[in-house]
Amino acid sequence: SACARAGGSPAAARAARARAGPSPRCIVAPSRGRRAVPAGRRAVPARRRASSAEDASIQSLAAETSPSSPSSPSSSTRVPGSREIPSSPSFSSATRSLDLDVAAPHADPTARVWYLPNFLDDDEFAAARDGCEKLRKRMKRDHSFATGRLSAVVPPTSAAYAAFCNARALRKLRDASGVEDLRPGDYPTEARLYRPGSSMAWHQDVVLYERPQVELIYTVVNDSDARTEWVGSDGVCRGLAPPANSALVFEAGGAWHRVRASTVGTRTIVKALYVENFAKTAAFAEVMEEAPWRR
Repeated sequence: SACARAGGSPAAARAARARAGPSPRCIVAPSRGRRAVPAGRRAVPARRRASSAEDASIQSLAAETSPSSPSSPSSSTRVPGSREIPSSPSFSSATRSLDLDVAAPHADPTARVWYLPNFLDDDEFAAARDGCEKLRKRMKRDHSFATGRLSAVVPPTSAAYAAFCNARALRKLRDASGVEDLRPGDYPTEARLYRPGSSMAWHQDVVLYERPQVELIYTVVNDSDARTEWVGSDGVCRGLAPPANSALVFEAGGAWHRVRASTVGTRTIVKALYVENFAKTAAFAEVMEEAPWRR
């Protein structure tokens, strides 16, 4: 499976797949008490690089993250020589994340995480919103480790798809990531619906291309209280409830992140991949085969 539970045995992984079905495009953090390091990388200590106003929050959060030993690399999910990042998070379910201002951009180039508010213009936003609304009846249960999520493919001929491929969107992503040759990948763009109780555990996105893809999580509609959280390059857990027309961007194989379940409301997102070139890892075919909308 392209979604490997770090630190588990092959037999345990097979049993987990039999119970819950495959989980595409991710590596899942082990349960609390078992630590996993991104394969082929060394764990690094948490470091604080923030203003004095954040010190109290950072100290309490960073204290819960500690380095651990390297684990065996997986050639299908890692690129040799890639940058180091912190080990899998040890935050408990009660850990409070450091809130970001949803109106202000955020960049962590070392962890390869960016937050971009007001990502699309009015016409593009309307196209994305209307396109996702039309797809709701086509959405299928996502039989992955994501709990209670529905998904469907965004048609490549639709105005919704075009909104994420035009020059303006690409320029924003290139400027944020620093990758000038970034272009839409050939993995299908997805619309996803998170309902009350829907969540995703701590995970990393699997590297599907030889040059790790950049993954866009664009919020179309959000009237829920769900939160997206991630571990920054300083070891601090940060998070926000993404508003409509905002984008979170993660490079595959980079920062650990999760979606905390909502108690009310729904959130609709578009997940799109961008690449430098189309040379693929061995994981690509497996992930395509296991995709929930192919069932």
